[in-house]
Amino acid sequence: MASCCEPQGYDRVFTAGLARRDAARYRRRGLTRDPQHVVDLYRAGVLRGDTVLDVGAGIGDLGIELLRAGASHVTAVDLSAGYEHEAAALAEQAGVGGRVRRVTGDLVARGDLVEPADVVALMKVVCCYADAGALLTAAAGHARRHVVLSYPRDTWWLRLFARGSALAGRWRHTSWRFVVHPERELAATLERAGLTITHRATAGVFSVMVATRR
Repeated sequence: MASCCEPQGYDRVFTAGLARRDAARYRRRGLTRDPQHVVDLYRAGVLRGDTVLDVGAGIGDLGIELLRAGASHVTAVDLSAGYEHEAAALAEQAGVGGRVRRVTGDLVARGDLVEPADVVALMKVVCCYADAGALLTAAAGHARRHVVLSYPRDTWWLRLFARGSALAGRWRHTSWRFVVHPERELAATLERAGLTITHRATAGVFSVMVATRR
């Protein structure tokens, strides 16, 4: 496992305890709606490629299911080291441990942490990163074929939750915030990076977007 300094305090929010709860839920119920939609897109050929870079990978459940769907290798990068134990255990239990590389660090600050991949995935990530534009630009720079992301729908009650998260972040002394970004801004960032929006869908509370390299 590679690592780098994580100055933003995300590891005080995304803890080993949260990882245990996420892993238990995945073992009981499988993927949630938006990552399952990504796997369905991969099986349908909307997303193509052998290698996956999973940014903000958490417990690595999306990567496991993409490997089961036909991907050859997943690199999982996350700001918090709190997920490492549960993610490694899940990958080993699924029989794919040898095809997953885990990296702890910030893709924006350290783009050299990981190699480019055919598909770069960001599930529930842009809403939790301090500079979503910089993160998407970095993701696009690592994508040979596709960037796929999920992000919260722009609803009044999610915007209300976002305001509450700002207060919680200050209380926890971390720069973590939950942010509801306008879809057009996310799409524009990817288009400026040379990708074309090829798929949009709603998956529960979140929307899913695919951007494909021209």
